[in-house]
Amino acid sequence: MKRSILIATGVILTGLLLTGCCQKCRKSREAATRPIQNVVWHLTQFDGKAVELPDRYELTFGTDGTVTGIGECNRFFGPYEVKDAGGSIKIGPVASTMMACPDMDFETQFFRMFDAVHLYQLDETHLYLFVDNKIKAVFEQLDKPVEADPANR
Repeated sequence: MKRSILIATGVILTGLLLTGCCQKCRKSREAATRPIQNVVWHLTQFDGKAVELPDRYELTFGTDGTVTGIGECNRFFGPYEVKDAGGSIKIGPVASTMMACPDMDFETQFFRMFDAVHLYQLDETHLYLFVDNKIKAVFEQLDKPVEADPANR
């Protein structure tokens, strides 16, 4: 009798454990397959370092295959293509406005990164862009609507 109770308890605990794992896996799968389009992302990390002014660096992937955004003081735009469901992506070439700004080194590095990006990953609130199989940039989802024409900002 005691053995039957122990076995039943073990089966129930195993079931509960697997259910919890499945829910976590399901959440992770849902995050990975949600679209990157029509979300305003702002840069929080670049080359493993926190970005001082993350709200100045924005990125939006449109459903029309264009990527748009803004750096420290210039806007950028270009094509992108999600190559497969595994996160393979091609961005660029991107072009930008050419306003002169103090200390444009970081913005220039940010814009050049897009040509080298080959992979992206998502979690519940972050977008990770990879260069040479390493995380190059981390973006966080902004809670603001995507404008139809970014030039109107």
